[in-house]
Amino acid sequence: MNPLLIACDFDGTITQRDTLHVIVEEFGDLALWDEIEPRLRSGAMNVEQALQAEFDSVRVDVADVHRVVAEHAPVRPGFRDFVEWATAAGHQVLVCSNGFRSVIEPVLAGQGLDLELVANDARFDRSGTTIIWDDRGTRCELCDRPCKRGPMREYANGRRIAMIGDGISDRCGSGIADIVFARAGLAEDLAAQGREFFPFNDFHDVRAGFARLEDDA
Repeated sequence: MNPLLIACDFDGTITQRDTLHVIVEEFGDLALWDEIEPRLRSGAMNVEQALQAEFDSVRVDVADVHRVVAEHAPVRPGFRDFVEWATAAGHQVLVCSNGFRSVIEPVLAGQGLDLELVANDARFDRSGTTIIWDDRGTRCELCDRPCKRGPMREYANGRRIAMIGDGISDRCGSGIADIVFARAGLAEDLAAQGREFFPFNDFHDVRAGFARLEDDA
């Protein structure tokens, strides 16, 4: 198999739970999500607006954020082994997330991994949370926002793309990927559209999917 760019979502994909939801659940107003999710899925609210609305209520020190994420959002089984296999095979793993660097980097470091990362960021403080939006260039032609498509195209640099994801923020990126691994909401969306994808529960499943692709090559 020729070298690929493997664009991997973080929240709910690399981690077993969405770290953003875990943080809001512990330190913010969890009831907000019941109002936000239907509007997000319908397109009445975009991802950036949803994140801002959720985190307006979060007032916490970053050390407490790291503690809660470590306790309640563990890494999905097989991730480190998968990255080591992908790197040895000549593929590049890009973590492409709508989440926060200040949350993601400690999780990756805890796995002994130093990966290319595209993400937003947040400054956590007892006085409030400030979201720092990542500059992703021009707006996407599909969703009219700076989504994951731009960074994926840039990092791919002509290579074929595999994407691994689970949610709304992965919809656009999956549309330009040659190979898609999906779970949860993304899998439901792709199935409803009749699009092909590999389902997965953990990264052992993802590795097995790539093994089947290698056998067919």
